Amino acid sequence: MRKKTNKEKFIEWLGKPYMLLLYRLLAILLALSISRWMLYLFNSQYFHQLKEGQALQLFFYGMRFDLSVAAVLNLPVILYYCFPSRHIFNRGGQRFIDFIYVTVNSVAIFLNFIDIVCFNFLGKHITVSYLKTMGRSGELSFGFVRQVLFDYWYLLVIFILFVLIVIVVARHTKLKEENEVTRWPLKQLIRLAIALILAFIAWRGGFQQKRITMQTALEYTDPQNAPILLNTPFCLISGDNTPKTIKAPTGEPSFTAIHTDLKANRFIIDTIATDTLPANLVVIIMESIGQEMTGYYNPSRQHQVTPFLDSLLNSSLTFDGRSNSRKSLEVLPSILASIPPLMEDDFTSSAYAEQDFDAFCQHLRTRGYNTIFMHGGKNGVMGYDKFAQRAGFGRYFGRVEYGDDSDYDGQWGIYDGPFLQYAATTLGRVHEPFATAIYTLSSRYPYKVPRHFKFPEESYYWTGFEKTVYYTDCALRDFFVMAQQQPWYDNTLFVITTDCSNTLHFQPEYNNVWGMYAIPIAFYRPGRIETTRTDEVAQQIDLGPSILSALNINDTLLSFGRNLFDSISEPSFISYFNLTYQYYHDTYLIQSDGQNSFGIYKPHNDPLMSDNLIDRLQCLDIFDKMYGFLHEYNQRLTSNELKPTFDTLHEQTTDTIHH
Repeated sequence: MRKKTNKEKFIEWLGKPYMLLLYRLLAILLALSISRWMLYLFNSQYFHQLKEGQALQLFFYGMRFDLSVAAVLNLPVILYYCFPSRHIFNRGGQRFIDFIYVTVNSVAIFLNFIDIVCFNFLGKHITVSYLKTMGRSGELSFGFVRQVLFDYWYLLVIFILFVLIVIVVARHTKLKEENEVTRWPLKQLIRLAIALILAFIAWRGGFQQKRITMQTALEYTDPQNAPILLNTPFCLISGDNTPKTIKAPTGEPSFTAIHTDLKANRFIIDTIATDTLPANLVVIIMESIGQEMTGYYNPSRQHQVTPFLDSLLNSSLTFDGRSNSRKSLEVLPSILASIPPLMEDDFTSSAYAEQDFDAFCQHLRTRGYNTIFMHGGKNGVMGYDKFAQRAGFGRYFGRVEYGDDSDYDGQWGIYDGPFLQYAATTLGRVHEPFATAIYTLSSRYPYKVPRHFKFPEESYYWTGFEKTVYYTDCALRDFFVMAQQQPWYDNTLFVITTDCSNTLHFQPEYNNVWGMYAIPIAFYRPGRIETTRTDEVAQQIDLGPSILSALNINDTLLSFGRNLFDSISEPSFISYFNLTYQYYHDTYLIQSDGQNSFGIYKPHNDPLMSDNLIDRLQCLDIFDKMYGFLHEYNQRLTSNELKPTFDTLHEQTTDTIHH
């Protein structure tokens, strides 16, 4: 019998089951890493502060998370290839495991591709809760999916190429019957044990005490760059929708969410004391129109697309507004109930969604207000109708109540133009006093406007998003023209804000973790509220107590925001984004993961957020304020205390008298 040459032995060794398994795992690791890296390549505008060398370094660091996912998803393949039985060479078994290998890994790669698109709108990775919410929201229609595929066809082509490569790898790594008989099952058993141990280590991300999580990414880079390291399957597997453990403040927590005095001491014109009738309330929530889009806040814009809104803000009390979130899913709890989204997932789909909470509209309803929520979207979309009802709105007017689908945009709902006209005339038939929130929708991807709508000549160079913003601005103008003809207009407080800032950015000062939250916040009631522009920071959760104060309703309210009409209240802003808590106070914006601080900025002096002062400043008092806020938030959420009770009111009153 001829003795095998070293070359033949080497070739035979390369065909061993464990080597073929290694080829398969390496192929998937590379596929996951490259598809993860594409999120950076196709969304590089969100990482403009990152140098090429730093970005490449993060690519390799991210393989730690890719390896963890590859080990979990391919566990059936690992077990099959190392199983101590010759049945693994059976053709039927191999076809089945090939199907598992191609299908599971193609889905994982596809999730990375989905995130390339979603990141452009969310600014973060998708989570399980987000997928569930989108699935039951009614927003995922065939028309929407078709539009996405049309706009991002090149990503579909690249994905198909990835799948073809995975199929080729599967076909070229099929098991071949081995001639070796001596102790083969024992050797396979040892290989299986070694493979499982290595897979376990890979899943944990190393030999450290605890398994790696999304938070581990912050060990390598700043929060705004963390998405480059994380792949989407890892985020889906590791997502957590519960409040985090927060570092306790060094002293007694100074923040309380109970407001016992909502009397206004500024911005209110004295004539309001002579009013005998309670004022109406109209809260206008615009879709995705941040400060960057307005000439009022951003006069350096190349294209002025909000002429009416600019004039309205010039006649209003305005603040340096900040949204508490980046997603429309999270806007209603912030605006209507003063509950900021400080978890990985939105409040309405979290484990705390069914808790009773306090909201300004509940107080208005008990005082005889007719309360109405208006949104031109499909009824039930995103659960807006149910949450609005829980927040105190007695009636809901949506696409069904509008009753004319000739004005349907084919995706989201009724175009803003006709729906805002409908809202103005409907309010004319409502018994006063009334409180209504009107939520627009046209300035949202896929950016549609009615065919008959005429744009100015200079609009030729506008993007699709800018065109929808201009359209919504015109719809808002027509709403106020109609409203001025209604008897309720002169006795109405208008509050103007947006759900979140625009996702499509044009200027670098808005494309960072401070500017991306910049939104308009304004109060309009000529002759009753001062026409003043203040640079004070205001956030969405401030609207609840501020509205009650402006309406001269001095109830006790549980709100995580402040009363903007109280000069004693301190301007602040809080958000949770990409694993990071951000808190603004006294010109400083600080960042922490809830335990460790890693960012201090002065955003008004450093609009590009390029100078981290963490090595030069401590700001311990501000970190204590943030931890005090988070302590109160977590305590109330986990203890089901989002509504004031007699005991908490008594305790609050006692503390106030004591101090």
